[in-house]
Amino acid sequence: MNFNDAQITSLFVGEDGSVAGVQDDAPNAPAGKKFRVTLEMVAGGGVAGPYELITTCSDLTDTAAAAALNPPAPLNGPGAFGSPEWQADTGVGPTDKVFRHTRIISPPKVRGHVYRYTAALRSDNGQIVSIKQSEPFILL
Repeated sequence: MNFNDAQITSLFVGEDGSVAGVQDDAPNAPAGKKFRVTLEMVAGGGVAGPYELITTCSDLTDTAAAAALNPPAPLNGPGAFGSPEWQADTGVGPTDKVFRHTRIISPPKVRGHVYRYTAALRSDNGQIVSIKQSEPFILL
């Protein structure tokens, strides 16, 4: 990671209670269980200041927004590079900071639809922009 850059590195869903860090194409199987959405970002050691992170869900079957599946803060809304949510991770780089958060989501009543998450990171000064989409998944 560049000293003065940041990016979203992963965005995926998984079954609540399963092994963390693993994408699941049917994250609420057996039918109706809650599932989790995980977002990870990395920032160089020189990055500071406020940002906006917007994570939304789309129902690909209906080609419509699925606002009921949008995760809450800190995956949505304002934040700041270097806040306590960012942890040092020497495995990435000697001064890099990593943001890893998981939120549990209750599935909608509609079954058999295909969904996808999209996350967009934008620093307030406009110098950092990153966009990431999850793999499509189906809710049973």
